Amino acid sequence: MSQQALEATPAAPPPPSPEEKPRRRRSASGRVPFGLLAPSFALMTVVSYVPLFLAVVISITALSIFSIGDVGQAGIVGLSNYLDVLNPAGPLSVLGPLRVSILFTVITTLAAVPLGVGAAVLVNQKFRGRAVLRTVMLIPFILPHFVTALIWRLMFQSGTGAIDQVLRFLGIGADYNLWLIGPNSFWALTISSIWSAWPFVYIMALAALQAVPAEYYDAAEVDGAGIMRRFWSITVPSIKPTLVLAVCLSVINQFNSFTLPFVLLGHPPSEEANVLPIEIYTTSFTANDYGHASAIAVVNLLVLLIPIAYYLKKARSDEN
Repeated sequence: MSQQALEATPAAPPPPSPEEKPRRRRSASGRVPFGLLAPSFALMTVVSYVPLFLAVVISITALSIFSIGDVGQAGIVGLSNYLDVLNPAGPLSVLGPLRVSILFTVITTLAAVPLGVGAAVLVNQKFRGRAVLRTVMLIPFILPHFVTALIWRLMFQSGTGAIDQVLRFLGIGADYNLWLIGPNSFWALTISSIWSAWPFVYIMALAALQAVPAEYYDAAEVDGAGIMRRFWSITVPSIKPTLVLAVCLSVINQFNSFTLPFVLLGHPPSEEANVLPIEIYTTSFTANDYGHASAIAVVNLLVLLIPIAYYLKKARSDEN
């Protein structure tokens, strides 16, 4: 080969140094998780993020049934929809349903958590028939919400329902109570929700209890710790991270509950049991006011960010 050809041939790149090889491997391996998450992220974008973006966009427009055929006719109103739904004296105010939702969620969670933890502690002990009892306790959780609502609707029927018959047998209150309308509808909804909510806490608490070594309890018993002392000093600290997650998820589930109140109380429900998801449905499909309905949905989301942010902060502090 001539000298000119040798000079025209590009020089081969130098081989990578020993330090560059591990760096390249780490860079390639670091891209693997993102590649595995890409299909799930794409699905979440289509199912969740795009509808969320559209809801935010619609919430600043005057979109209604009259302009749904031509979205261009729905003018931009900015934050006017939010001011309307958050105005205490306005006809479109959702502060009443928001207050009902918060109260309903708090009472349901405060009742469901001790019931779920107590049931988990009970079936975590060894006794005959434990497997059957564990299965029976899951029935309220595995039943669809509309089935649960139908069952409790029959039980809360005035005069003929099981609730009134039991109260009549015990000699408590009146023989005929209006459970599904009026002030009592809130308690009918709350009792039904507690019955369907506590097994979720029970499942998570039981799973956490399975990971607590039995040696902890044996050592505490040898030291003379009683049942309550072992519960507060061993059980609660051991399941606390899982319990915080269970409480946050329970709050989100109850605050977003739609099927149970819709089937149990009918539509529209009494003002005392008109929760925020029902108000969103009413504004959307009864009043056909999609702008205000989207604004209410965004407010609902912002409220739910509170327990989510608390859990993320708590999880980060536990890791540190």
